[in-house]
Amino acid sequence: MLDPRDKRLLLALQRDARRTNADLAEEVGLSLSACAKRVARLWAEGYLARAVALIDRRRFRKPVSAAVLVTLTAPKASVSQDFARRITACEQVTQVHAVTGEFDFLLIVQERSIDAYHDFAQEVFGEWPSVASYRTNFLLRSFKNENTLPAFCLTEVED
Repeated sequence: MLDPRDKRLLLALQRDARRTNADLAEEVGLSLSACAKRVARLWAEGYLARAVALIDRRRFRKPVSAAVLVTLTAPKASVSQDFARRITACEQVTQVHAVTGEFDFLLIVQERSIDAYHDFAQEVFGEWPSVASYRTNFLLRSFKNENTLPAFCLTEVED
């Protein structure tokens, strides 16, 4: 069961997973050893899945980013599962979401150029028999690009 200090630790670690236990302990009002034990427990119990480094995109050549809406040929679980398995294996695809509405999937794709994206789209969406259609929207500028959970979401799933 998560208590308010656990939740504050999770929020702090989402912002910066490299923070020391001393910094975290001070922020949440715990002793160093109590904080270290809580963080270890959060890892052991699976509340923390992995630590990642966010790359400063301004330091690198800007890739072409696309939001791609995909419609599959049949609304069957087996078709969706097969598509999800195959598309998640593509290095260019950084996000895969099953969605409601007119489309079946929303993908975020990164490519080197428009030409490279065209080749990727033709190879994947044009050749895979499970893809009925797709629509590409190129991202021009990102004003917010987060992958964190806000505090109000840190409520555990009840069994």
